[in-house]
Amino acid sequence: MYPSKLSLLAVVLMGAALSGFGEAMLAQGEVIAYPAPNGIEASPDYQVQAGGKNIFVHKTPVLSFAAFEFRGEAELVLTVNRPIKNPVIRPLALGIKPTVEGNALRFRVSHPCHLVVEVDDDLRRPLFLFADGPEDNAPKPGDPNVRFFEGGKVYEAGTIQLKDHETVYLAGGAVVRGIIRAKNVSGARILGPGILDASLRPDKAKMMELNTCTNIELNGPVVLGSFGWTIVPEFSEDIHLRNLKVLGWRDNDDGVDVVSCRRLTVDDCIFRTKDDCISVKALVNSGKSTVAVDNFEPVAPPLNFVGPSESNMEDLRVRNSTFWSSLVGHALTVGFELRAARIHGISFENCDIVKKEAGPAFSIDNADFGAVEDVRFENIRVEDGCDKLLMLQVGFFKYSGDCPFEFARRNPARKDTKGAEWTQLLNEKRASKRGVIRNVLLKDIQIIGTRMPDSEIKGFTPANEVSNVIFQNVTFQGKVLQSAAEANLRIQNATDIRFEK
Repeated sequence: MYPSKLSLLAVVLMGAALSGFGEAMLAQGEVIAYPAPNGIEASPDYQVQAGGKNIFVHKTPVLSFAAFEFRGEAELVLTVNRPIKNPVIRPLALGIKPTVEGNALRFRVSHPCHLVVEVDDDLRRPLFLFADGPEDNAPKPGDPNVRFFEGGKVYEAGTIQLKDHETVYLAGGAVVRGIIRAKNVSGARILGPGILDASLRPDKAKMMELNTCTNIELNGPVVLGSFGWTIVPEFSEDIHLRNLKVLGWRDNDDGVDVVSCRRLTVDDCIFRTKDDCISVKALVNSGKSTVAVDNFEPVAPPLNFVGPSESNMEDLRVRNSTFWSSLVGHALTVGFELRAARIHGISFENCDIVKKEAGPAFSIDNADFGAVEDVRFENIRVEDGCDKLLMLQVGFFKYSGDCPFEFARRNPARKDTKGAEWTQLLNEKRASKRGVIRNVLLKDIQIIGTRMPDSEIKGFTPANEVSNVIFQNVTFQGKVLQSAAEANLRIQNATDIRFEK
């Protein structure tokens, strides 16, 4: 059993306090309010005070958000511009219950955390709060190899080309309008609690692309309003994402698309996206971007392509993080584009899915020919709005690498996949071998909502392409699910599906 998010954060905070003993640091209970960026309009829905200091609240089309830095404990007072009947502070696992005083909420935080404040089930006006721990060793203007963006200012940065061993630092209160590109870069860092903003960009593009990079750290920023995939490590190794706050509401805004990487961690982050929060893919490294410029879809390999070993995806750990997946997509998913022989060693641990408005919370969608195996979903709390818990499927789809261009997702003039031509093509494909999904563990999963979501496991043919899936201590409202019927699970062309206490 993994420790709770609360205990993990307490340990981190204690370690930070001990390591900084004797240095100039925030006093216990002190709050730093970041400077309000010039020319940025404040949210009309909320006002926030932390430790008696006013905290600037940003607005977006679908949410408000605010960030501050503190040490020890801080009292928060949130003033809401409408009557309050039923406030909820998520993740529920943190156990924060506010006091309601008229149109204000009052509560305390005692460790760094990411919170979502929901008032009376209003899903289009929540407040995201980022209570960060102290930055005791933050870069300073003029430090060597540091590109420094000062707080309280708005920068029209355009495209930021990341360099070897460079640090890009976004100070609290900085708004940097731009995108980041890195090619064959090693040892670089993107740090700080400021905002990297793509919300005004009219064209669809990846927001942060790390192509064939090694040893890259992303820690701290708010990543805002991507139109297209947000953070895209591809063909890279040793990539570490920590304390990122990804907020999106536009099309194809997957939070992190991990493409054919090795040794990548996502730790203590929060995501609110319109599409997938975390998506794992395996594509072909042709030396070019994995995304076509004109339509933003992965370029398919030749017919019946299996994939070279160097495009395999392995050793991904997503942990201690919070997810809100909105109108489309999945919260935590492997697929669809899996053009590799093997995708394995993937774990999602100690996470909270606070909202899944449509589609599955967890999924593996193998549309191609390789093996997806050794995938773990462990110690995860699914809170609300989830109509489907799990989808595991092997099949032939418009996303498949061998899909004819006339039907392919990357073709903007593609034919409908519901007609007779597509049905005939499906029947032809069922005569040939496709990929597999095997060795999947769902352990210590808590379903907290008011209705039991359904789930589906299906292979493509009677060859049973999905196998060895274990449900271990999966609970709905505290009761362990012990059968497919209790789990609302439909099984087709799959074998060795087990339920264990």
